[in-house]
Amino acid sequence: MDNALVYATWVMALASCAMAIASIVSARDARKAINEQQKNFDRQIKEQQENFDRQIAEYRLALYAETTLRFEKRFNGPRFTQIRSKAARALLNKQDEVEAEDVFDFFETLGLFVKRGALDEGIAYSVFFHWINLYWRAGKHHIGSKQKDATTLWGDFSFLYERVCDIEKRNDPDSEDLRMPDSRLRQELQEEIDLYQEP
Repeated sequence: MDNALVYATWVMALASCAMAIASIVSARDARKAINEQQKNFDRQIKEQQENFDRQIAEYRLALYAETTLRFEKRFNGPRFTQIRSKAARALLNKQDEVEAEDVFDFFETLGLFVKRGALDEGIAYSVFFHWINLYWRAGKHHIGSKQKDATTLWGDFSFLYERVCDIEKRNDPDSEDLRMPDSRLRQELQEEIDLYQEP
């Protein structure tokens, strides 16, 4: 009977060891499966995030394009062409420079859109650099005199001018636009004046 008890104890011990080993293997396999599931889940999340980021970038680009087209349409429209012509005449003659303030306000709004991220600065540069540079240079005396009383006036226009000039410097360190002589400034203002002829 003692042998039977010893034998039964050994059988139970071996069974317990086998169950313990099976539990360890099962736990290891479960952990492996959980890790694999986690990897799959992480990969799916990453793919979803990449798709989401791509959709956001495409949407943002479409929004930038639409916003730019609206600004460009207004800037080149008949009414604003007349405003630009009067502004250029006032700046060229250095008389009634208040006539240029609507153009400054246009670039103020454009600058605000760039500052707030509603319009890409590279797009603003590509489409409007010539005129931003022209009107800032031609109007900086008038702008400066007005800013003495209202320091934030045309601050976003100033911001925009600095941003597009930084891009121009990166693209062309020897840019003639950034070293514009008075003769060329007058010529470009005259071209703006010629956009509209009084009926």
